[in-house]
Parts: sequence; C-alpha cells; structure tokens
Amino acid sequence: MSETLSVALLVRGPDVPAWQASAVESMLARTDAEVTTVVRCTESTGGKRGGLDHYLDRVREYPLWTPVGAAVQLGDPPAYQRPRAVGSIEGLGDPETLAVDPDPAPDFGNVLPDRAVEVVGETDVAIRFGFGILKGDVLDAPEYGVLSFHHGDLREYRGMPCGFWEFLNGEETAGVTLQRLTETLDGGSIVAYEPVDIADARTWSEVRERLFAVSDDVLVKGVRNVASGVDPESPDELGDLYSLPEGGDVLKYVLKEGKGRVRQVVG
Repeated sequence: MSETLSVALLVRGPDVPAWQASAVESMLARTDAEVTTVVRCTESTGGKRGGLDHYLDRVREYPLWTPVGAAVQLGDPPAYQRPRAVGSIEGLGDPETLAVDPDPAPDFGNVLPDRAVEVVGETDVAIRFGFGILKGDVLDAPEYGVLSFHHGDLREYRGMPCGFWEFLNGEETAGVTLQRLTETLDGGSIVAYEPVDIADARTWSEVRERLFAVSDDVLVKGVRNVASGVDPESPDELGDLYSLPEGGDVLKYVLKEGKGRVRQVVG
C-alpha cells in the first residue's frame, strides 16, 4: 500500500445521494485517502427500479405496506437523499471513471465485468455505494476489500427498511455499520461502527435522519482503521433478517407514526 490510501468508489450513476457525497468529502478532508477510481452504472441502468411490473409485484407481495411506503416517499426527499453529481464532490480531483453494466450473479446479487474488477484491483480499498448486493472477484480485488454501509447494527437488525424495525420495536439505540463485504450476506467483518441514540425519536423519518447523519464519521473511522492496519471485527452472531412489514406490523407503524407526528405539531 502506498502512503496515500487509494480508493475506488462504486456508485449508482452520474449522481449520488447527498449523504454519500458528504461522507466522501469528509473522508477526503479528514484522512489521507485519495479517490483514484470511480466505477458507476451506465446511465441507462443506474436509475431504473423495474417500472410498473416491479410495482405490481410489490403490491401483490406486500398489499398493506405498498401504499403506506408510497405515502412515506411523497413530496420532496429529505436533504440527505437529494441527488448530487459525483463531479460536485469537493476534493474528488480527476479520478479514472468507468461506466459498466453489472451482470447477475448465479444465485442472487450482481458481479462486475472483468474490466471493472481490474481497475478496482489497482486500488487499496473500494467503497460500495451502488450495484446492489455485490459478489464475485471484485470483493477481493483491492488489498483491503470492498467496504459497504449498513444503516443498522448487523448484530441486532439486518435487512430493511433502514431504521424501521428499531423504531417499531421501541429500541433506545440503533447504529451504523461499515463492513468489509464477503460472499455471505451480511457476513463480513466490521470495519467501523457508531451507535445512535433514538430513544426520543418520534417518527421513523427522525430515526433515518439520525442514522444517515453519522455516516461521515463512520466512513472516516473505517478508512482510518484500514490505513492503520486495525483488524476488522468478526461479529459473534448476526441479528434477525427483516424485510418489509406485513399485516399487524403495518397497522402498528401507522398508529405509532401518527402519534409521533401529532407530538411534533403540538410540540
């Protein structure tokens, strides 16, 4: 490894959510890391979510949650989710950029084409912000692997939606994990972790905002750990794997969220 840690960013396309841009800016300002490579989805695939067929499949699988989830997304996205051009990231410089289409893995997830694996392998570490569940040779191509965020504590809560189940279950704390990816879903070692107090969070949106707000510090901590040779922590056990809510959990959320929003208005 060179004195400066060379980093490859794996992103969704020509833009990224604001929280990702902010985390990279903090990494560049507060560590000796340098982004030398950006690998992104092509513009034709990066923003697609499956269209009408995908939505109808979701309705059939989660008939109660789908309209509730859609209502949550109505209106302007929160500031941390608003798109920013990758080129607007302060301190990014002029990295090599490669646009590729991922290939489906044999079971599930995606693999990157050989050219992408090659350029990522020329860096010390990669940070995954795009390409979904990533598998294949790219995971071991950089010396320190591929790092990925999970906005939750993998030892307690896995799956999705981010922060939802912690809020629904009345947890006092949640957390944000930066993990070195392996072929095993959520099975990699923990490079950095930051607990987040959510005891007084009145709505799910408050929980999400608090989780994404610590992303900068988690990435900085993780990159510093990698650069200084701190061994990642292998979790003794993983939390339950959650998915979108169904049935009574949807109704419980609607009631709890409604009460929280009333408290926000009343003060």
